[in-house]
Amino acid sequence: MLCGKIILLLGLGSFFPRLAAAASGTLPIEALRQLITADPRTSRTIMWQSKTPLENCRLQYQPADGQNRSLPVTMESLYEDRVHNYYYTAYLHDLTPGTTYHYRIWLGNIATPWQTFTTAPTAINDFSALILCDSQCGQSYESWGHAFRTVWQRHPDAHFFAIMGDLVDNGQQEWQWQNFFAAIADVLPRHLFVPIMGNHECYSLIWKFCRPRRYELSYNLPANDSPELQNYYYSYDYGPVHFMVLNTQMLELKDIHPDLLARQKAWLRQDVKNHPAKWRVVLMHKDILAYDEYQEGSKTMMSISDVGYALMPLFDELNIDLVLTGHMHTYRNRGHIHHLAPADNGPVYIMSGPCGNQQYNVPADKHFDRSAIAQPTPPNYLLLSVQEEKLTITCYTVDGEFIEKMEL
Repeated sequence: MLCGKIILLLGLGSFFPRLAAAASGTLPIEALRQLITADPRTSRTIMWQSKTPLENCRLQYQPADGQNRSLPVTMESLYEDRVHNYYYTAYLHDLTPGTTYHYRIWLGNIATPWQTFTTAPTAINDFSALILCDSQCGQSYESWGHAFRTVWQRHPDAHFFAIMGDLVDNGQQEWQWQNFFAAIADVLPRHLFVPIMGNHECYSLIWKFCRPRRYELSYNLPANDSPELQNYYYSYDYGPVHFMVLNTQMLELKDIHPDLLARQKAWLRQDVKNHPAKWRVVLMHKDILAYDEYQEGSKTMMSISDVGYALMPLFDELNIDLVLTGHMHTYRNRGHIHHLAPADNGPVYIMSGPCGNQQYNVPADKHFDRSAIAQPTPPNYLLLSVQEEKLTITCYTVDGEFIEKMEL
């Protein structure tokens, strides 16, 4: 409170990003967001958070031409980095496919402005999605906010966006999460969000591995039949695609969840059986190649990463079509790789990112890389376009430069 008064007295308020929390007379909520569900045709998860408990708040929603309804919400709290945060969740189900709904948060005679979302149609064979990676920033999240708004202005018809891990640079730092959300607060409530955990979500204030409690509470995601690993990995259907979101933090979480890889592989095999689909796409943070990053398992710095050794044979077994990754802060297209060698079949592996301000010079892998972006990597992203008989993956820089297109 004292720091806030000093900022106001010095006239420095304009240098700090505005949060969704507002002035007196409005609900003090932050980071209003809509999250992916297992079936986006008939359900949606709405979340928000606050620095103070909001007792008896509810979510109001209605179809464009329908009656106003309200839902009670669940709340979880976390005290971390000397700050209390309260996380609220409302799960909407039995919705009508292909319908626009209005929603807002309501408490007594105070409410947020109305926002909208549109459920996926009953049958959809043609859609696009934005794939963003590594939004983590140092000092300021202004560049992340600029990137997020720019790609949505360029692709306003995209159905959802994914952030492929390392949403923030340090998973326990309050200012990281505050600024990550604040930078996109004006756009975030209107777009369907698919979050993926990265290794930086698993760092403590002193940069040691830790349980990613802030991430766990920030995103209530589809169930995976393992309550202790809820929100770590999950899947969802969208049109002809079954998306599988995996967790590659076996190293960071080895002391907390030593069976993460085994549990996840067993779940993935069953998940594929339970969800037949035209296309199978995996989204995960760490890449299958190392690119000068030391690997504890193989004791090497290049070629196949520990994650690659752990998961690539399973992707072959399950006939995965496309694997999208991040982590190394660059764009690389490896094309089809079968088991541990380039091939004309097997999954296609593409890595992209970053969308934050952490850029590096990343060495090439002469054996596996088919194409790469210029170094140091400019901020970039993928547009995934889906049709019944074709997947198209296009890489652009945030500034709008076309990098490459690949079709499956």
